[in-house]
Amino acid sequence: MSTQKLLASALLLLASVGVNAQEQNTSKPAVRENFTKETRELFKRQGRFFLFWGYNRSTYSHSNMHFWGDGYDFKINDIRATDDATPVSSVYVNPVAFTVPQFNYRVGYFLNDKNFVSFGSDHMKYSIAKQTTRLAGTITKGNNIGTYSNTEIVVGEDADVNNPGPSSIDNLPGGFVSNFEHCDGLNDFAAEYGHLDQLWISHNHKQALAVTGSAGLGMVIPDTDADILGQPPKHDMDKNKKAYHLAGYSVSATMGLEFDFYNHFFLLARVKTGYINLPDINTTVYGGKASQHFEFLETMAVVGYSFYIQKKPAVIKNQW
Repeated sequence: MSTQKLLASALLLLASVGVNAQEQNTSKPAVRENFTKETRELFKRQGRFFLFWGYNRSTYSHSNMHFWGDGYDFKINDIRATDDATPVSSVYVNPVAFTVPQFNYRVGYFLNDKNFVSFGSDHMKYSIAKQTTRLAGTITKGNNIGTYSNTEIVVGEDADVNNPGPSSIDNLPGGFVSNFEHCDGLNDFAAEYGHLDQLWISHNHKQALAVTGSAGLGMVIPDTDADILGQPPKHDMDKNKKAYHLAGYSVSATMGLEFDFYNHFFLLARVKTGYINLPDINTTVYGGKASQHFEFLETMAVVGYSFYIQKKPAVIKNQW
């Protein structure tokens, strides 16, 4: 995760530099030798609403996890996980199945030409890999009764994602956390406050290029499929039974590059980094719970549309 942190820090630093540079340019407009002020028109955004749809890929830091419920209370540590990205195929444009991949949607409003607010969801996926870990805690029911203190075990042995199959680690004790995934979404519903700085605008004022950044706060509502000590999971794939539950919150920051075209449409590529804390995850039908927290790095590409509800205001000129 150190590489992700460095990348995120660099992106945020670039955003800060861009904002400071723009402020300096605004407060001290360029002056030509003949003392005339250089001006340029802005792509008008104030009063516009916008919406977008797209898809993402994500990576996660390692996580310590705590499980408790009917006859058990234990912790495992340093758990690695991946997303479950759908390969590029016709499913992305299938009107019945286009929500199967990891997707993003958002709606927002420009308070002025450079600042906006928005709300939307990032539908990520999270699945632990088959791996070894250390377990500490007590189990009083089932096949793994005992008191454990830093005992080496295998977890994720029944995982559908990132499972290499039979290996030497299969000789370790198993059956504790055979599978754990936020399978029908690590769903982050977040509100964001953002800023945009224009880099370029076409002569006809219908195309523009801008850099964007935002900060967000969200609530995370995953659908968790977990096999804990063989107890029936809250999520039942065979019966199509979902287990959506408000499990925690997120804080995040984004940076992106936006290209507006034909005055209303835009393409946006952005990077999002943040922290997710899930203290109240539902796992089993017997009231089992889990908790974890981790950092994430998400990349996304979206297509959007912006529009006015009222009559479009006249184009204005701003000094740069």
